[in-house]
Amino acid sequence: MDQDPEPGNWLPTSFADVASPRFASGQVELRAKLRCRGQTAGAAASLMALQLLADDELLAELPLVSLHPGADGLALLEATLALSPPAGPSARRISLSLIGRQAGQPERLLDRWRFALPQRFIQPGLEGAVRLRVAHALPTLEIDAISNPRAVQDRSGTLALEVWSLERRYTGGAFSGQPLGSVTLGSLAGQQRWTDLSQTWHLPVLRDQRASGHLTLMLREWTPAGYVTRDWRELDWPRQQPSDSLSINRSSTAALRSIAGVSDRLARSIVASRPFGSVDELRRVRGMNEHAFCRLRDRVTT
Repeated sequence: MDQDPEPGNWLPTSFADVASPRFASGQVELRAKLRCRGQTAGAAASLMALQLLADDELLAELPLVSLHPGADGLALLEATLALSPPAGPSARRISLSLIGRQAGQPERLLDRWRFALPQRFIQPGLEGAVRLRVAHALPTLEIDAISNPRAVQDRSGTLALEVWSLERRYTGGAFSGQPLGSVTLGSLAGQQRWTDLSQTWHLPVLRDQRASGHLTLMLREWTPAGYVTRDWRELDWPRQQPSDSLSINRSSTAALRSIAGVSDRLARSIVASRPFGSVDELRRVRGMNEHAFCRLRDRVTT
């Protein structure tokens, strides 16, 4: 005759019902009903957990230590967990996974509950254009704005900018690579922004971006768990200008025409389009195509 499960020795098998998670101030409230089965004495020990995910990025995890289902085999679970929200302003698909683990075996996905509505997380972020260009032989980072869209009373933790050369293109979550520089900005009140930020960085100036990883700017916030990424932008590696480079704001039409591939008409269009804030603004010149821009960008400065 089968033995009855011991008290607290019930294992969840699937979701019966899940309420939409409630997100607030670095926490998330979960409420779910789980179908359970009893595990008899002597059965192999199983570890169970709930994982809250944004797309495939882990936001929170709850180990399931003991459950007490009713006569219908359903256990009600209510918990408030610390939240690690994903970086960036994009809306994410949220799901809740029931995970089983046994010693020496791969992790098993027992069930997944997908929520219909995507979730957008409110946190400090980068706004507008982010540019990295060479000025006076040093790379200079320019940011239109950094904002804190949280409630007025919800001041940010200390914010910092970090520049990294990453092994892979960043899409969120953990990352690995080489740190190149950082600067601490301070704390930002809710519903406020910093504008027109500029920072000179002592970064390697490399001509071959493909051999240098993905140059990435991270906006990081200090939390009780340490610094976490709130937003990011991938940057172009700054290029070292040759000693004979020409200024697109000061050179004559004849001087610009001396660059291989620049016609008289294109040189006159460049002069007529002044002033330029950066070499990238050459793209807006009448008659400029991508091929011509690629030839010019390593030969000119502002």
